[in-house]
Amino acid sequence: METEGWGMPVERFGPYVVLEELASGGMGRVLLARSPGGRTVAVKTLLADSADDRRRFAREVRIAQRVRGIYTASVIEADAEAAVPWMATEYIPAPSLRDLVESCGVLGADALHWIAAGIAEALLSIHGAELVHRDIKPSNVLLPVEGPRVIDFGISQAHDVTRTQAALGTVAYASPEQARGEPTTAASDVFSLGATLFHLAVGRAPYRDGGAGSALEQLVRTAAGELDVTGLPGDLEELILPCLRFDAAARPAPEQIVARAQERLEERPGARSGKDWLPGNWTEAIEGHRTQRTHAVREARRRVEPDARIQPVQPSRPTAHLITAQGTSPVTRRPRNLVLAAGGAVVAFAVGALLVLRPWTAEAGAGGAGEPDGPVGILPVLSESPGVCPADSPEGRSWTSDDRQTCVVTADEEGLTLRQFKSVRAFYQSENGLHGWTVEVTLDDGARAAFSRLTEKAAGQPQPRNELAFVIQDSGRLLANPAILEKITGPKVPVALNLKRNEARFIAQALGAR
Repeated sequence: METEGWGMPVERFGPYVVLEELASGGMGRVLLARSPGGRTVAVKTLLADSADDRRRFAREVRIAQRVRGIYTASVIEADAEAAVPWMATEYIPAPSLRDLVESCGVLGADALHWIAAGIAEALLSIHGAELVHRDIKPSNVLLPVEGPRVIDFGISQAHDVTRTQAALGTVAYASPEQARGEPTTAASDVFSLGATLFHLAVGRAPYRDGGAGSALEQLVRTAAGELDVTGLPGDLEELILPCLRFDAAARPAPEQIVARAQERLEERPGARSGKDWLPGNWTEAIEGHRTQRTHAVREARRRVEPDARIQPVQPSRPTAHLITAQGTSPVTRRPRNLVLAAGGAVVAFAVGALLVLRPWTAEAGAGGAGEPDGPVGILPVLSESPGVCPADSPEGRSWTSDDRQTCVVTADEEGLTLRQFKSVRAFYQSENGLHGWTVEVTLDDGARAAFSRLTEKAAGQPQPRNELAFVIQDSGRLLANPAILEKITGPKVPVALNLKRNEARFIAQALGAR
């Protein structure tokens, strides 16, 4: 316990002030807390204090820090060596898939394909960090209307960890090889994804008796692959049954699941969020949960900090699909700012990738542009700070990246607003030190002249005033904030580079790629 200036005792973990307890178990607690800047976070702490428990917690922290994905909950900060070890993660005020099925019933094919695409994207991020989650199940997937989020990396396994002979995870959703104590692979997560989707479609686990019975009976059935898939609608068999194949090598890869789901989603190109895909009782339950949690957070802050500024829980925007190092993670940190010069040279970048579920079929060299997600503003930057923009930031001039890592405040002066680009294209580069996808926009003659004037004014200014913010004006989203080295006169502007294909797709779509 510590005491704040007003004399009220509060519990802290690092800089985070505890507001209330969310959950508690034999090994630890999950707490709702706030950062000094007013950000709401979830703090997981360790109650047990043996050397083995501490080692396991430290390992969980290291593994969770390696995952930075669109459909996962990001680690913000952690201290596994503290007197009471803790890990602060993004707080997602949303119910789990298990809770939603129990309260609202099963889902139809369209909604299942939308959720499948999101969880499969999460697996791409997890497996891209050379990890296996090993506990994909309905209770470990939260569902805000923006898209599913995979949580809980407590039993995840790195590819470089040698101890693989363990039948861990919830047996009713585990793969046969996992139940047999054999090495788990990315294909094991795919099986668990299929079992989770089956639960959403039918209301039970896919094993005989729906996973009921003693733990030993469940383990035997799972190890033998004794499935019972009766009740699965025919239009979901192609999506779910391949994931449940006994032979791990015969299961589809996550990217194949994404592609299969997209074929269905492309039938409704205007649909984007859960409000478009989910039945009304599901969206009502999700929004009701969020409203309830927002109120609870507000009341908890008043109890703990009567004089503190009250800031609503931020919407669960998708996190950036960028693998970024934290702590002692072995992943290399990517450079922070995109720097543009007259020749279009790009040195480094910062970008908050957007989640857009419109189909994107552009391949290397493809162009064409439709309407962006909203009017795109290109605005002079006044200041920049880490994290989410605080509640007292200037209204209409504060922009947060979707990975919640950057806030910029733009100057109160004229910028440039574009409702469409002449072209938007994504292409792969493997030269001049670049090995990844680049998203590039082409400006028409009128926008080109205005953009040139903006770059001329920004060039030579001290950072961050030498930056221009590319934002979606209707939603407060920051896409990128490139620094300008000198006046740019050409029509082609690279917005982001060295991206993975999915990253490029999301940004290109947000800018209007068709």
